[in-house]
Amino acid sequence: MPTLLVRNVPESLMRELRRLKVELGCRTWAELLERLVRVGAGEVIVVEKEDVEEMRKAIDGFLELREVVTSRWGEGTVLDELRRARGHEASDTGR
Repeated sequence: MPTLLVRNVPESLMRELRRLKVELGCRTWAELLERLVRVGAGEVIVVEKEDVEEMRKAIDGFLELREVVTSRWGEGTVLDELRRARGHEASDTGR
């Protein structure tokens, strides 16, 4: 197999490539390169700066909604609500 030499790769890119190598379970750099080439554009997700901003806005909206729901329903956790619902269902089945 021929040797591939790549120079002047930024450290941030090398970190990402190392992470992908581990995440995809590739033993060699050649195996990672092959997988990246075969994946094609259909399975590659590129997150642009604008996408990150939209995600942040969506998260902020969700957190605002959570505050509204908490203020209307009162304090409580999802676990409390599940327990309350299960207790309610259990009391209904005994009738």
